[in-house]
Amino acid sequence: MSGVQTVIVTWNQTDLTLEGLAALARAGVAQDTIWVVDNGSADAALPRVLAQYPAARTLRLEQNRGFTGGCNAGVRAALAAGAEQVFLLNNDALVEPATLPELQGALARDPGLAAVSPKVYHAIAGRVIQSVGLRVDPDSGDTRMLGSNEPDRGQHDQPAERDALFGCALLIRRRAWEQVGEFWEPFFSYAEETDWCLRARRLGWRLLYVPAAVVHHRTSSSLGWDSPLKTYLIVRNQLLLRRRHQRGGWRGARGLAYALYLGGRSWARFMRHRRRSQARAIELAWWDAARGRSGDARAPDLRLKAGALTAIEADRRGRTE
Repeated sequence: MSGVQTVIVTWNQTDLTLEGLAALARAGVAQDTIWVVDNGSADAALPRVLAQYPAARTLRLEQNRGFTGGCNAGVRAALAAGAEQVFLLNNDALVEPATLPELQGALARDPGLAAVSPKVYHAIAGRVIQSVGLRVDPDSGDTRMLGSNEPDRGQHDQPAERDALFGCALLIRRRAWEQVGEFWEPFFSYAEETDWCLRARRLGWRLLYVPAAVVHHRTSSSLGWDSPLKTYLIVRNQLLLRRRHQRGGWRGARGLAYALYLGGRSWARFMRHRRRSQARAIELAWWDAARGRSGDARAPDLRLKAGALTAIEADRRGRTE
C-alpha cells in the first residue's frame, strides 16, 4: 500500500468508530487504507470493526496508551506499509466526501507544508465551528481554538497558515513526521498535536488550514464534556507544553504568570459554582506539572465523568493509591 492511509484510535467507543468508518466509506476511502487502533478497549472493538469492514487494517494495544501512544503505534504501522501521507482522524469525527481530496491537494501543491487540517464543525444542528486552526502562546502554553463556537457565515473560507492545527483531523506528510518525530507520549491526551506543530515550525515547516475540507466532530466523547480528568489533562499539559517551548527570560516569566492566571481564573469559577471536583482537578494539575509528573498516572484517581476526585487529599498527605 502507498499514498494516504488513515489512522483511527478507539477506546471503548466501537459504535462511534463504526459511524466514523461509515462516513469514510461514503467518501470513497478504501477499507485497506484505514488502520483502526484499539487502545486497550474493554469491549470487543476489532471483531465488530472487521465484521463490517473486513479489509480494514487493525492493531490491538493491550493497554490504553492515550491518544498519543495509540496514534504513534498506528502511524508506525501505516508508514511501514508505505504511506506517504497519514490522515489522523478522531474516532468521533465524520468526514465530508471532499475532505481527504482537498487536504491531499493542498499538500501536493506546497512541499513546504508539514501538515494540513480541515474546517471542523461541532456535530450539532447547523454549521457551528469548533476549530479553524490554533493560535498558540509558547511562553504560557495557552492554546486558543480559532473560530470556536462561531456560526459559519463564510468568515473563515480562505486557506491560512496557523501556529498549530487541531488534531481532530490532521493530514501529515511522511517526510515531516520522520523529521519532527512522534507525538510526545507523556502528554497522554491533549496538547500533543500542538507540541508536534510547534516542533515542526521550529524546523522550518509550515502548517495550513484548508476550509474546503470539512469534518463534523462529536467533542469529548471519550472522557465526557464535563470531566475532571479532562480538566486535569488540559491544565497540566498546558504547563508541560510551556515548559517544552517557552523562550526563557522575561518572556518565560510572563508566560508562567499568565498560565497561572488562566488556571486560577478557572479554579475560582469552579469554586464559585461549587464544582469542587473540577477545582481540585486544577489543583492536582498544578501540583503534578510543577514536579514534571506526566502520563496517565492520575487516571485511576479521577472519575471519567463529572464527579468527585477521590485521591487528592490522600496525595497531599503523601499516600499513593
